[in-house]
Amino acid sequence: MENSDSTRHEEFVSLFVRHEAAVFSFVLAMVQNTADAEDVVQRASITMWRCFDQYQSGTNFLNWAFQVAKNAALNHLTKVRRDRHVFGEKLIALLAEQADERAEHLDARRRALDFCVEKLPANDQEMVAGCYAESATIRSFAEKSGETANKIYKRVNRIRRQLQKCIERQIGMVEVTG
Repeated sequence: MENSDSTRHEEFVSLFVRHEAAVFSFVLAMVQNTADAEDVVQRASITMWRCFDQYQSGTNFLNWAFQVAKNAALNHLTKVRRDRHVFGEKLIALLAEQADERAEHLDARRRALDFCVEKLPANDQEMVAGCYAESATIRSFAEKSGETANKIYKRVNRIRRQLQKCIERQIGMVEVTG
């Protein structure tokens, strides 16, 4: 693989991994079945990889991915059209539009959360990281830190309330200035 191919591959993987959950939610809203959505997203990701040379770096990857995923979902729905529970194209377009709006909203909330976590005192950041690490629990963090689980639960709840208020302020600021 040439260096430019390697760089392009890394760019695709980075963008896809960052937006995979939003693409999955978008597809799930259209196909209404988790197993089908997983299949559609897998097929869409292959198409995205094969057509990545058509994507212009620096543009909105999520919108591009949604278009590819929408086409994959429509293809899937066409194949299962015999099922009377399949939605019409107008409803699918409406669901796709709503899923796109939700994805943008969730992305804004995720960025606000990142900003707000960075503003927490270092010991609160450490607690959030320790309690929410993969396969971690509040109880396991309490054991490691030598605190009672009840004390950690109370601190985590206080931090959650702080983060919620901060996120709401950040989202409000974006909506006012955006």
